[in-house]
Amino acid sequence: MGLEIRELGTVSGLPWTLYAGSRLDVFTALGRDQAFAIRAARDMADGSWAVNRRRAARADVAPLLHRVEASTRILLPVESAELDAIAAGAGLPTRDLWAYNLRGDLGRDGTGCSDLCRLIPGGVVFGHNEDGGPSQAGTMQLLTLLIEGDPAVTALWYPGMLPANACTVTGAGLAFGMDHVPIPTPDTGGVGRHFLARHAQRQSDADSALEALRETPAAGGFSFDVADLTAGTGTVLEAAAGRHAEVVAARDRTLRHTNHLHLLDGPGLTVQDTDPSIRESRARGAALDAAATRVPAGAGPVETLHALRSPGVLGRDADRYTLATVVVDSATGTILVQGEGGPETARLGDVLLGAPDAFSPLTEGSPA
Repeated sequence: MGLEIRELGTVSGLPWTLYAGSRLDVFTALGRDQAFAIRAARDMADGSWAVNRRRAARADVAPLLHRVEASTRILLPVESAELDAIAAGAGLPTRDLWAYNLRGDLGRDGTGCSDLCRLIPGGVVFGHNEDGGPSQAGTMQLLTLLIEGDPAVTALWYPGMLPANACTVTGAGLAFGMDHVPIPTPDTGGVGRHFLARHAQRQSDADSALEALRETPAAGGFSFDVADLTAGTGTVLEAAAGRHAEVVAARDRTLRHTNHLHLLDGPGLTVQDTDPSIRESRARGAALDAAATRVPAGAGPVETLHALRSPGVLGRDADRYTLATVVVDSATGTILVQGEGGPETARLGDVLLGAPDAFSPLTEGSPA
């Protein structure tokens, strides 16, 4: 397969591009094609990347970065090579991209992101809010990757990061939402969270993806919301500092997650209740719970979109800004995406193939 790049327009304000070909060709082309966007993110003086580059250069943090990078390269060489290829394509030092992608493995990563997963007759509905800082508004993109030997992937993407740390759907019938969870003490023998996410998303089925998350220790903390669209099931798996715990969705159990640990506890994991980010995450989780209880049993994706974009859940303040919302309904095989524009809908199979004009505006039940 030769390299193919196709610009597919915009989806609710998010630029959408397809890259197809061999692994390193695709990731090198991604870095080269998006070099301007990647450099703009890196050079934003008050942006997350600049903050993490400065932090990674500190005498107390640089050795931690070296250890986590070395462990990641040993345990996940394929995903490490993908990030190196993006850096090479963009003409940037690999260390810059590693500092950005290990941001939550070297310390705190702010707050933001919310997930809902609920079972319905005939399937599962999965939804994810991707939250960042207000300075990142307008920078998020949608990527479809058709890489030889891997399932097709469509992912929300921050330029400069592996396309794996936000929300992803795959041709293996899986949907993933990732939420940062702060932990005081990372496992320096573990792998970077973004690399672990990408590793799981490359798997051929849900069992393999969940086993990859269980077997590979994470340096920092992530909650993985994994929906098996084929079986109509969902799992939340928390991975933090080399430990993991999980819970499975049931008819009477809607899974939701924000940015604090629900399942794991113990030395090196506990953040004080007075921490502002923990208080915010719990308040948002309570608002999400309340919104989820108003969703009728068996309701489809629009009601989940409403819940994720309801007051107290949708981020629109100086510290947290909801960049995009994605909802997938396995019963109907549809996906909803809302960025800066109105919500748009498509057949999931068409999105994973990068079909032109796959998306169309959602005209009924659109949230404000």
